Amino acid sequence: MRGPPSRTVTCYVCGSKFTVHQKLVVTKRDTELVPDPDACPFCDTPLKTIGALGEGEAKGLALLAAGFPDEVKAYGKPEDYLEEFTLTEKDVDTLVELAEGVDFAAWAEDNAQRLARRKSPRVQAVQRFLPKLQSRMENGELPGRLRQAAEHVKDVYRKRRERHLAIFEKRQKQR
Repeated sequence: MRGPPSRTVTCYVCGSKFTVHQKLVVTKRDTELVPDPDACPFCDTPLKTIGALGEGEAKGLALLAAGFPDEVKAYGKPEDYLEEFTLTEKDVDTLVELAEGVDFAAWAEDNAQRLARRKSPRVQAVQRFLPKLQSRMENGELPGRLRQAAEHVKDVYRKRRERHLAIFEKRQKQR
């Protein structure tokens, strides 16, 4: 049985390139593909990939920061969401900017079109929540919460980066 092909990855901390293979791990209960290595061999940063940041992630972050129940249940806090969907401080800034720039009129129109085609309890709930979300964005409450979450995550990323760059430098000296 063949797994997905190997791929070259660039570490988001030290910038090193390395090959990641998909290793088939068989246990008594399950068979799964596991990346090998699961961390950068040069600085030990855990392997993590993310998709392109876009409107969907921005809307999810805005809903979560405003306290939309489904998002809170799925992701917890905005800080957790940011850590799940970003790798770097630049990614955090990008996602927060996208969330702050959401077009509420277009979002409401899109929801109305979706609901005209097919009823969806989630889309209906979001549609009802949008005025509250928009008012929190306009009164500054939501941008403040987003910036607070972003600063926390960026601080975590800075500390992680420093720690892993120290490992990278130590390994470079040993060569």
